[in-house]
Parts: sequence; C-alpha cells; structure tokens
Amino acid sequence: MYNRIKQITLAIGDFAMLLAGFFIALAIRYTEIPTRGANGLTYFMLPLFGLAIVMLFIAGLYDIGKIKNDRSLHKRLGMTAAAWVIVAVLFFYTNSATSATPKTILILVAIFGFSLIAFWRALYHTFISKSFLSRNLIFVGLAPEALEIIQLLKKQPEHGYQVVGCIVSDQKESLPDEIPSANRLSELLVKIPVGADTIIVSPSMANNTAVLAELYHTLFQQVSVVNLADFYEEIFDRVPSFVFSAAWFVTNLHEQQKRIYDRIRILTDCIAALSMVLFFILTYPLIALLIKLTSRGPVLFKQIRVGRGAKPFVMYKYRTMKALTTSGSAEVTGPQYAAKNDSRITAVGRFLRKTRLDELPQCLNILRGEMSVIGPRPERPEFVNELTKQMPFYSLRHLIKPGLTGWAQLQHSYYGTISENLFKLQYDLFYVKNRGFFLDLAILLRTINIVIRFMGR
Repeated sequence: MYNRIKQITLAIGDFAMLLAGFFIALAIRYTEIPTRGANGLTYFMLPLFGLAIVMLFIAGLYDIGKIKNDRSLHKRLGMTAAAWVIVAVLFFYTNSATSATPKTILILVAIFGFSLIAFWRALYHTFISKSFLSRNLIFVGLAPEALEIIQLLKKQPEHGYQVVGCIVSDQKESLPDEIPSANRLSELLVKIPVGADTIIVSPSMANNTAVLAELYHTLFQQVSVVNLADFYEEIFDRVPSFVFSAAWFVTNLHEQQKRIYDRIRILTDCIAALSMVLFFILTYPLIALLIKLTSRGPVLFKQIRVGRGAKPFVMYKYRTMKALTTSGSAEVTGPQYAAKNDSRITAVGRFLRKTRLDELPQCLNILRGEMSVIGPRPERPEFVNELTKQMPFYSLRHLIKPGLTGWAQLQHSYYGTISENLFKLQYDLFYVKNRGFFLDLAILLRTINIVIRFMGR
C-alpha cells in the first residue's frame, strides 16, 4: 500500500509536469500567454498525457526501489518521449474529430514536459522520498528474512525506509553496526534520536509477552505494527517461504472471494485470445517459412504441461530449438530445464523468444480454456512431480489456470534448477494470493516492456 502511494505521487507529479510543458510549448509557439483558444487542443492533449503515464509505466519508471535518479532514468525518459511524439502525431493525423496537426507543439511538449519530469524526479528522490514519504522502521526480532530486508533497504534507499533500530533477544545476533539494538522497546527508544513510524514483528517474537505488552501501548501512539511476512511481501513482491504452512494458506488464500473476478477473466481471456488468433493466422506463413528454412523439424512444438487442478494438457509453441529426436524435441537424455544462452536454440528461435512470438500459438490453449493470459507458467509433469516431493505446497500454484505471461517471469528470466523453481514458487503464490485487476494490468504493461525491448527469454 505504501509503495502504491509513492507510485500515485510520482504519476500525479509527472502528469502535472506534462501539463506545464504543454503551456510552455503554447507560449513559445504563439509568443503569448495561452488563452481559452488553447482549450480545444487541450481537450485532445489530456488523454495523450494519460497515455504518456502508461508509457512511463511500461518503461519501468514506477518500479519503486528499482529506478534511480541516474543516467538510466534519463535514457528511459528520452526513449519514452520519442515514442510518445510518434504516437501523438499518428493520433492527430488519423483522428477525424480534429483537423489540428500540431507537430511543433508536440515536439516542444516532449522537450519541456519530459525535461520537467526529469526535474520533478530529481526533486522527488532528493527531498520528498527522503522526508515527507520516508518512514522509520524498528524490527522486533532478527529472522533471516528481516536481515535480508535490512540489507536491501541499506543498498536501495529509494524505497524510502530507514531502519532506526532493532529489538533482539540475543545481543550476539548479527546486525549492522550503525543500527542500535536493545532487548526492550523502552531501552531502544532511549538510544535513537527519532521515533518509529512502523514496527515489524518477526514470528519468533510473536509469543514474547514482555515485548507484546510494550507493542500494545504503541497502538495509542499511531505507530503501525505489522508482521514480517506482510512487510516482506511489500518489499520483495513474493511470499516468504517461512510462512509456508497449511494454517497460513488456509487463512490467506481467499479463493472464494475471487470467484467473480475469475469468471470475468474467462471473458477477457476469450477476447484477448481471439485477437491473438487473428495475429497468429496473419503471421503464421512467414514464421513457419523461416523455421522450415533454417532448421529441420515441425513448425509447432507440442508438449505436455500441468494445468489447473494438476490436469495435464498439450501446450503449443513455435519450435525454437533444434529437432534432435523424431518427435521434434531437443532432448535426447530425458526432460531438462532450458538454460540461458542454450546452444540448442536456433537463430530464428532466439528471435522468436526475444519477442515472445514463440508463445503466440498458446492462444489456442487459451481458447480451449486450458490457459489464461496471465498466471503461473505451466510446468512439465516430470518437473512438477519432482518439485512437489521437495515442497508439498507446490501444488497450490495449480489453484488457477497457468498463464501466457506471469509475475514470476517478470522478476527473473530463467529458473533452471530445482532450487530456483522453488524460489519461483514464492512469486507464483504471491500472484495467486494477490491477483486482481491492478496486478494483472501491471503484469501486462511490464510484459509489453519486455517485448518491445527484445528481452524475452
């Protein structure tokens, strides 16, 4: 929730800067202060500014903690500004509702508006995120996950959190030297010059009556007390493995509350799949020809995957690897995970993977109700059996349909080992737990970013 407030703050500031850049552009273009005569153009510019915010999101400029006020930010702003001008010009030239073709205005808006956004971002990172939106944290208990968070926040101050102290049961526990610690909250507050906005409680301290008695009194001081698992989710966007238990999943995976949403998704998946089928039909001849000309084997590759309710189904893909067996498979020694820079991938296959076009035939799986547009990526039965033996709760990712794109795939490109796939489960369960309109929209926009930047795996 706190990160959402930061994103909204950034978006409002970005929109205001674009609007300011627009009026500066009008003043320069017509050498006078803009009057009501600009209202007609403003009517069309406002939705274009909304589109600019979406494009900034696609560029990753609202990923709190990942984007810094550095050269990378300015590069992404420049690329977004150029793309926005192209889209805006096409909008005015193809829109029959207006005869305006404000090429000069659009270029000036891109120059001044996006420059003002760069200024606003510098102001935000330097002052606002470190003062008005900054929060002081106290950790109660030092679980390994708490230390993981402390180290991350130390490296990435962009998150806007400052750890001001820790309550520990054993003074020998490992803690950065600059962070004060004590056995009791009252002792810690004497050591720190500032108060705390949020107190994070580790599971190991949940039954410490002395500590809980002190925390009870903080409720009257408007200090937030949250458990470590919830805060871990907010920072890392994944479910921590230390909460994995039947009791936790029963009380946190509210599947009955998502029934209406899941039914709406059936309709949206069908509409999206029909659009993809049209694109699939139009591009199939060219892609099939390229695959056939560059390697032997079938155009489409079929493979058994595990779907909702652990039911197997046949998933379709364009073949991107060398056909080393009669079935068109690239595996000669049994099932194996794909590796980064896998030598079995063909030249055309590498392009198809980079652009995610290799996944396009899965629109057929979506139409058949076996897959969804968004969800955990479907795994092979052999891997599922092996992973379930090591982590019984792995089967929870089969509560929903597998997806064409998913939350875990946006965090890391490859999960090529058993341990990496168990780590991936934390992201999959985060999606299962938190799936909804805004998370799906974020996944779609980030997937677009991957496709247009040729960052597919």
